[in-house]
Order: sequence, then structure tokens, then C-alpha cells
Amino acid sequence: MLRNATKSVLVLAMLAAAGCASIPERDGVMEDARVSVNAARNNPQVVSYAPAELDQAVGTLRQADDLAARGGRTGEVHQLAMLASQRAAFAQDAARTRSEQAALMVQRRANDAQATANQSQRQADSAQAQATAAQRQAEEAQRVASSMQVPADAYAPPAYDYRRRQNEPVYEANVTYVRAVVGPPQQRCWVDRERVGGSSGVNIPGAIIGGVIGGILGHQIGGGHGQDIATGIGVVGGAAVGANVGRGPDGPVYTQNVQRCEYVPTSASLDYWDVTYTYGGYEHRVQMMTQPGPTIWVNARGEPRV
Repeated sequence: MLRNATKSVLVLAMLAAAGCASIPERDGVMEDARVSVNAARNNPQVVSYAPAELDQAVGTLRQADDLAARGGRTGEVHQLAMLASQRAAFAQDAARTRSEQAALMVQRRANDAQATANQSQRQADSAQAQATAAQRQAEEAQRVASSMQVPADAYAPPAYDYRRRQNEPVYEANVTYVRAVVGPPQQRCWVDRERVGGSSGVNIPGAIIGGVIGGILGHQIGGGHGQDIATGIGVVGGAAVGANVGRGPDGPVYTQNVQRCEYVPTSASLDYWDVTYTYGGYEHRVQMMTQPGPTIWVNARGEPRV
């Protein structure tokens, strides 16, 4: 009887041991899940770009460990372990995709910044080209203005030594053009009492300023009597243009002192004769103090001699 009781105790002990060992000590499915989850944990891209998916994988693996520790069924434990592996793999894929998208975004921003820089450079180059062109135009305008200025000694009488040298041979040269040159015209100014405003609408100050400027510009053209005519035309034309500047509707009528100026030919005597002649097949010009005849005497180099 004691022997039968001993057998019963051994059988119960073996059954109890079999019931407690429902989950093997080393489970391949669980090991695979741990490897997948740990790989995701150690990946910086997953930590940075897929933290939520990583937390889900870690939490699922923890549930599988807790169920196995409580003696849960192998099928349920394996199901949780495989779900943890899937979520770890999904976290890896999501992190890779988001990392590539972030890299593309950075590259796109870099390209946009480069395009903006290129556009700014093109605009700067265009502005530089415009500034250079404006500088050239200003220099050209300054050159033209300088060429239009009359030197202070432009009307000074010539001082050439046309005396014949001893034993110097002379020859006759045909005179082709003669122009008498007198001193510059004089400016005469006076003050008038002018009616301003009303229905006429004439810009009196503008006409005065225009006349003065027109006279100055006209005086730069030609010489002699033609220069006087050009000066008068400049005065009239400038006054006409200036009179129409700033015209507006009728306003109140009032009077004011207005200065008027005009250029009149000088009464000074003749300054010199501008003479053009030909010798040796070439045209020459000279300024003479006496009026020449149809020919003048020149030396072998074509220089005048008297």
C-alpha cells in the first residue's frame, strides 16, 4: 500500500512539472522578436523619425514577456511576439522613408536658396551694367558739354609771324573761303512790370529762362553774322518753349518785376579774317589781320607770308 502511494505522488509531481513548463526556456519566436525590437531601438533613424512605431513594438514585446511569465498559452505568446517583430520592422521602414523625405526636403531648400542667390546675382549684374551704362552716358554728356563751351580766348586776335624770311621763296595759293570774325555778342538786360496770371496762362519766368538758355546755346553755333542769327533764333525759341512750361488753369491776376535779356551784336571792330586756301593739293586755314585777295603768298610748306 505504501508503494502505491509513492507512485501516485511521483505521477502528480510529473504532471505538475509538465503543466508549469508550457513555455520552453529558450523560445525561437521570442528570441527573434527581441532581436528585431533591439535592432530598431539601436537605429538612430528609428529613434528620430519613427518614435511612435518603436514604442508600439516595445510595448507589444513587453506584453508577450508578461504573458509568458504568467504561464500563458504558447500560441498567444507567439502571436504577440510576431506582432512585436512586425511592428519593429514597420518602424524601420517608416524611419527610412521619413529620413529620405527629410533629405529631399533639405536638398529642395538648398536648391531654392541657390536659385534665389543666382537671381540676386543676376539682378546685381544687371544693376551694375545699368550703372556702367549711366556712367558712360554721363561721361559722354560731359564731353559734349565741354566741347560746346567757348574758350575764354576764342575771340583773341591771332598772333602769328607771317613775315617773309630772308631769301625764302614764296608761291601763290588760291583763296577758297573768307569769313570775317568779330567779338562775341553782348547781353543787354532790363526790368519790366509784367501782368501775371489771368486768361493768358503764359509762364513769364519760364519764357525768360528759356530765352536766356536758348540764346546761350544759339551762340555756340556758327560764327560771325550766322552766329548772331543763331543766337537770336535761340532766344526766341527758348522763350517760346519756356512760356509753355507749367501752364495751368486760369488763376488770379497780379504784376511783378520781370527781368528781360537779349543778345545784341557787338559794335567792336573786326577781330580777324578766317581764311581757307589750297596749296599743293591740300586745304589750309589761317587767321589774318587783313582781308586777303583771291590769292595769298605762301612758302614751300604752305605757310602764309606777307
